Amino acid sequence: MSMTIKAIAEASGVSAATVSRIINGTARVAPEKRAKVLAVMGERREPIRRRERTSRGINIGVLLLPEAHFDSFSMLDKLCELTDTLPRKSILTLLSPNILPQALEGSFRRGELSGMLIGGHRIESEDLRRVVERIPHVWLNSHWLEESEKNILMGNEFAGRLAARYLKKCGCRMPAVLRLASLNPGYAAQCDGFLFEYFSMKQECLCIELKFPSASDLLETAEESILEQLLESKELENADGFFFPEERLTTLYYRQQMKRGVPVRHPVVSCNHTPRYLCGYYPRPATVDLGPRQLARLALNELLDIINDGNTLRDKITTIVTPLLTPGELYDATTCSENRNTGVLRSFSMQDAGNSSLQHSAASERSDPL
Repeated sequence: MSMTIKAIAEASGVSAATVSRIINGTARVAPEKRAKVLAVMGERREPIRRRERTSRGINIGVLLLPEAHFDSFSMLDKLCELTDTLPRKSILTLLSPNILPQALEGSFRRGELSGMLIGGHRIESEDLRRVVERIPHVWLNSHWLEESEKNILMGNEFAGRLAARYLKKCGCRMPAVLRLASLNPGYAAQCDGFLFEYFSMKQECLCIELKFPSASDLLETAEESILEQLLESKELENADGFFFPEERLTTLYYRQQMKRGVPVRHPVVSCNHTPRYLCGYYPRPATVDLGPRQLARLALNELLDIINDGNTLRDKITTIVTPLLTPGELYDATTCSENRNTGVLRSFSMQDAGNSSLQHSAASERSDPL
């Protein structure tokens, strides 16, 4: 049963007017009083009681956290899908990552906000996190719940397993996956899925741990020059195939090889949201598409169900999207040797290696169950 304003005021030792101001976000309140009230509401996990609007329209807020721009192409795809599938008489509103918790709470309390979709991996502000917990919401990414608790979209592990199966079919005897510190908990899940698949096949593989110079560096925030230095690791020379769980690593690896005048001879799989941006490379890497548009559509449907159900605190089922693997090309040494005097880029054939059976087998991974 929901607590009344009077009950919250008595439990937190403040006046009912103060509780009302905090809930509605209509006036400034001393931080210590706000903390007491939010603590009482947070301990009981009280949903915010909102005033119903007379209009039947639904206003969905999209909170893009600061790190969301590191995956801007994917986020744009998700926003486009949301606008395409949003019900009639509904509004999609972008919310600032710097929004005050009391302002967000007030908007929902007054019926100006029906629910939220969140893009990013972590809400740093504890006050904002407490408010979000009491508003209907669904995340668009794998994310951190607390300092050590995380919620990972299930498609991430399967993406790693698809990459392992593809490199196996390519004949790789010692493939490698690159593990780096990342804000996205889904990155580690992709690495784990890759390693588990090779473990289940009883075949060896490499997990190359690349350490940043500074403990504060992350894959999403590190300078390009730092990542290029890490990719110069001698450990990469021991591998005959690569799985890059993030497309930024894929592009830097190809760039590094081109600067050296060395073709990419081993199969490469890149896990990313925008495979079309890698189609200009030769040999074109295989890509695992995590389906950002489908994810956005399912997340919106789940949020609408929560709003219509009226139970803000109900247990949510993690949105599940099945990744799709698009086969890449294999290095053609014969074609390259015939054109060795025409420059690094011209020395590559734009035709596939011709192993149609391999491509057919890899394409079947799109629908293989775990």
